[in-house]
Parts: sequence; structure tokens; C-alpha cells
Amino acid sequence: MKYKSHYDYLDQHLPAFFVAMGLSWEWNQGIISAHGDKAYGYRYEWQEAGLHFYHGVAIYLLSYCKPFRDESRETANGWVPVHEWVLDNAHRFLPYLPPVEETAE
Repeated sequence: MKYKSHYDYLDQHLPAFFVAMGLSWEWNQGIISAHGDKAYGYRYEWQEAGLHFYHGVAIYLLSYCKPFRDESRETANGWVPVHEWVLDNAHRFLPYLPPVEETAE
């Protein structure tokens, strides 16, 4: 399936991804519009590390939700940069995300 942007990818797949992660989509359905743009700053770092931006954004959005926010950002053991948390934990979440085939943005 081709996607026009990361928003297109998220609109189609984030609800099922969140449910697979044990999160309520009903409680989190505004997360794409609220935070979907904030990941642009990490795009090139994720891509250089081999993580597709669309996958990075989906994982990044988990960091706003419990229990994942307790292990990302500011944790009991101190600050964890969220963009690094995404890279360090991508292996946990990628099996639950569909592959990406996109058109030019």
C-alpha cells in the first residue's frame, strides 16, 4: 500500500497498533493531530539509523501514553531523550507495524 505522508500511514495503521500495544484508541484518537508534527525534528536521525520515518513517528507517539511514557522522556532514573528511546526500542514495536511503501511527500 502506498502512503502520501506519515499522516496517511498513521491514520490507517495507528489505531490497530495502539490496540496491539494494549492502549485504548478511543482515549488516544487525537494523538496524531496533537503530536504528529513534533517528530519531524528526528526524521533524519531515524532514517540514518535505518528506521523509516513513518515507523519512527508511530513509535514516538507511544511515548505520550502510559506505560511507555514511564520509560521514555523523564523517567524515575532521569531524562531519556525520546528520539533515542524510539531507536533503542524499535525492535520491540516494528513487528506490529505494517511495512511502508510511499509516494513522494
